Amino acid sequence: MADELLLKAARDLYARRGKEATYSPVDDFQITCRVILDFENELRPDGYDIEIVDVGTTIEALYSDVGEPKKGSTFEIEGTVYRVARIDSNDRVFVKCVVSEVL
Repeated sequence: MADELLLKAARDLYARRGKEATYSPVDDFQITCRVILDFENELRPDGYDIEIVDVGTTIEALYSDVGEPKKGSTFEIEGTVYRVARIDSNDRVFVKCVVSEVL
């Protein structure tokens, strides 16, 4: 019951705040979903023992819509394509991907 309420609240949030996107997994069919695109996020690169912070772009989507995107998958938002570089977080409700714009 609590999981259903959380998912409903998340879907309501994305319906209001999210942007429509086309998600293209590396090895599957495209789907339409809603995502939250955020520029200038503080990112901590993997593999470092010291505190290193970079600024980058993330896309957050509902796990129930996209699963866990693989590196190389893309999201197209308003004509701009973003490629997944890595997963920043995944709590099985929301999945946040570090992305770069495909030029």
